[in-house]
Amino acid sequence: MTPLPTEPFVYDYPGAHDAVTYELENRIADPDGRIEALMEAHAPMRGRVVADIGAGGGFHAVRYAERAAHVFAVEPSAKMLAQLHRRIAGESEAIRPRVSVMAAGAEAIPLADGSVDIVHSRFAYFFGPEREQVRSCEPGIREALRILRPGGHFFIVDNDLREGDFAALLREFGYAAEPGLADRIDAFWAGRGFAAETVMSEWRAPSRGALERVVRMEFGDAAEAAMTRVAGHRIGYRYRIYHRAR
Repeated sequence: MTPLPTEPFVYDYPGAHDAVTYELENRIADPDGRIEALMEAHAPMRGRVVADIGAGGGFHAVRYAERAAHVFAVEPSAKMLAQLHRRIAGESEAIRPRVSVMAAGAEAIPLADGSVDIVHSRFAYFFGPEREQVRSCEPGIREALRILRPGGHFFIVDNDLREGDFAALLREFGYAAEPGLADRIDAFWAGRGFAAETVMSEWRAPSRGALERVVRMEFGDAAEAAMTRVAGHRIGYRYRIYHRAR
């Protein structure tokens, strides 16, 4: 049996090299906060301790710190960590002490057993079944469950690959062309005790040019063709949220 990887997996995400466009993407994604509303319905964040695994530049970590007692922003990428530290340095005196940055991967989180109430991971590491360019996330699942207190909640935010304008772009120009991939991913998480919910949302950019900039970061050379499938400055976007209570 091949041993599962324990060294941090660092995906060289384009946003690590383009902080401005990465920030823009975070701002136009789910502008009405529907993902957070779903999470709040399951696990109100106020006064809780949160671990944001794969925190990236910290966009969500600092938002959660407005309500949470404390947020541990866990991130292995040096470039993302630089963005994360810059963001926290620019936050208010009320927010800065409530966010701790951890230079670590999901495979080995430097937190004690049962030390957090909520684990959140958005488009980071937890990509379901192992396949080409996607390594096993089993070590990270074990770690997330280890640090969760009894009664805690684990949320994974991913793309819905079946429906929505963005899903259509992923099937035509991105990684979702593989037949049956959506079913395989759902089955993977169901087999590990996660329920799946869909959040209907959108990318809502201030202009078509701004939207094109984000699409170019995500789709690279296919961006020009992808934009021919998009009208205006919005893209319908469905998220797949995998949730497990400890």
